[in-house]
Amino acid sequence: MRDEDVVAAARAVRSDLPTLVGDVHSAFLERELAAMLARADNGEPVADDILDLLTPHDRVLVRLRDLLPATPDAERGLDSGALGTTYSSAHFSQLPGVAAPTAEILYRCGFCDYAYPVFEAGEPVPESCPDGHGPLTTRR
Repeated sequence: MRDEDVVAAARAVRSDLPTLVGDVHSAFLERELAAMLARADNGEPVADDILDLLTPHDRVLVRLRDLLPATPDAERGLDSGALGTTYSSAHFSQLPGVAAPTAEILYRCGFCDYAYPVFEAGEPVPESCPDGHGPLTTRR
């Protein structure tokens, strides 16, 4: 969907806000939406702000789905036309291959069986064997 489509849908849904969210919430939404539409009239991109404001309200979201075209927008991803979907190619791309955890790095004592595994970069490592045999060496 294009920014112009979102602004047009917001203008259309504006008068329905009291019936969709109730009088208590509609005053706040009306005030915020009026400010965003004024910004849109000045040429500012406000489509994302409008969607952030209106889509948390289920009944407004359903009304917006009815008003907005379900065509994909090449600027935001191939499947971004479906408002309220959880998957978007613009935000997620499966990594190739099979994912597997990396091997830990082991710091070992050269004299006994003591080994200290490190799983994260920057994790502190003891300087020497706790039995007093000297410094630890790294092996993968």
